[in-house]
Amino acid sequence: MKPLLLLVVQRLGTTGVIALLLLGTGASALRKQPTWERQTKVAPDAQAGGWFINLGITGARAKILVERPREFEIAYVFADTPADGRLKVGDRLLGANGQRFTAEHKFGYGMDFFGYEGPMMDLGNALETSQGERDGKLVLDVLRDGRPLEVVLDLPTDYGAFSETFPDDCPKTDRILGECLAYLREAQRDDGLWGGRPDANAFAALALLGSDEARHLPAVERACRSFARQTDDRIDYRGLDCWKYTLYGIALAEYHLATGDEWVLPELDEIKHWLLKAQMANGGWGHRPAHRPGGNGYGAINILTMQARMALALMMRCGLEVDRERFDATREFVAKGTNSIGYVWYKDGGANKAGYADMGRTGASALAHHLSPIDREAHLEVARLNASCIGSHPVTFPDTHGSPLLGLAWTGLGARVDPEMFRRLMDHNRWHFALAHCPEGNFYYQPNRDNNPQDYSAGPRLNATAVNALVLGSKSRKLQISGAPAPDGK
Repeated sequence: MKPLLLLVVQRLGTTGVIALLLLGTGASALRKQPTWERQTKVAPDAQAGGWFINLGITGARAKILVERPREFEIAYVFADTPADGRLKVGDRLLGANGQRFTAEHKFGYGMDFFGYEGPMMDLGNALETSQGERDGKLVLDVLRDGRPLEVVLDLPTDYGAFSETFPDDCPKTDRILGECLAYLREAQRDDGLWGGRPDANAFAALALLGSDEARHLPAVERACRSFARQTDDRIDYRGLDCWKYTLYGIALAEYHLATGDEWVLPELDEIKHWLLKAQMANGGWGHRPAHRPGGNGYGAINILTMQARMALALMMRCGLEVDRERFDATREFVAKGTNSIGYVWYKDGGANKAGYADMGRTGASALAHHLSPIDREAHLEVARLNASCIGSHPVTFPDTHGSPLLGLAWTGLGARVDPEMFRRLMDHNRWHFALAHCPEGNFYYQPNRDNNPQDYSAGPRLNATAVNALVLGSKSRKLQISGAPAPDGK
C-alpha cells in the first residue's frame, strides 16, 4: 500500500497538499514543499541541487518550510559570492538589518494567499536598503545549530538602489538592463532561438528590440528570421501551436514597426491567415487550433485570445488588413470573462464574480485593447479598467497560472497603460526584482504559488532574465506594447 501522503500528493498536487495541511491535517507531516526537489541540468543552477528561492545577489539559495513560515532555511551557497564562507546549509535566517521577519509566508493559491509579506518581501527590501543606504552591509539574524548569531554580508555597491521612479530615470535599472541584454545575446543559439519554448524566444527578442541600443538589432533579426521559418499559413495540429503563432506574430510585428524591414510583411500575412483559420466559432483561441481532430483540449481561453488580438492589432498597425468581424469577435469573447473591476478570468465565464486571481490575462487584455487601431476610445476605456485592476491588486505580480513568467510580462506591460497603476505595481514589487536578481547580473525563476516547472528545467535564468528585462526595459517605450507611438501618431 502506498503511504497516505503520497496518495494525497498524486491526487491533489503540491498546492492541494499544502492547503489540506493548513486546514488542519498537520503541517508537520510535510517537511518541505515538493518543488524543492525539482532539478535542472542547466549551469550554474544545476549544482544547487533543487528549485530553491534565490536570495538576491548574496549567492545563497533557501527554502521556506510550511512548519516555519517566518524564516528561510539555507539550502545552498554558491562559491565566490558574498554568502560564501558566511552562511552555511541549514542556517535559519530570522531577520535582516535589525528587523525580524514577522509575517508568515502564505502557502496556497487564491485571494486569501496572494502576497509575499514575510521573509521574501522583507529580505528583498533589506537587500535594496543595504545596497543603497548601508554601504553594502547586509546584517542577518541567523540561528545556527540552535545558537543565535549575527552574520554580516558585504554586498557589491555597484548597483545601488532603485530610484523612486524605477525603471524610469534609474541608474540601477540601466546597469541591470545592460547585463541582462548582454546575457541574452550570449545565450542565443546559432539558429537564432534561445530554446524550445516560444515564450522565452519571443520575450528575449522583444527585450533586445525594446532597448535603446542598435547593437542588439542583429540578434533580433536572427531571431525574427527563425520565427518566420517556423511559421506559415498551414494548420497541421502539431503541439500547442497557438502559443507559438500568437507570440511570434507579436514579435515579428513589433520588429517591422521598429525597423521598417519589408521582408517581414509576407511572413506576418501568413501568420494572420493561420490565426484566423485557428480561431474558434466563439471568437477565441485555445491551446490548439479550432477543428482539431479528436478535440481541442480546454477550448478557448482568454490569455491566448488576447495574445491573438494583440498580434492582429499590431498587424493592422503594420498596414495589413484584418477581417473586422473576426477581430471584433475577440473583444466579445473576452468581455464575457471580464468582471466589473476589470479582472479577466481564465475562460469566457466568470464575469459575474467580483474577485480576482493572477493578473497575466488582465494585462494581456489591457495591451490588446490599448493596441487596437479601431474604436480607440471604447478600447482605451477597457484597457484603463484592466490596468486599474492590476494597480489596485499588485500582490499577484510573480504568480500566474501556467507560466508565471509569461504572466509577469503581460502584467507589467499591461499596467503601463495607466502610469499611476504601473507605479503602484512597481512600488509594491520592488522586493521581487531585488530578490530574483543574481550575482552574475541576470534574473532567476523563483518558486511561486502556481509553478510551471518547465521554465525551471529548461533554464532557470533564461526566460526570467528576458521577462524581467522586458518589463524594466519598457522605460524606453520603443515597442508598441511598452508605449511607443502608433504609426499614425495616435
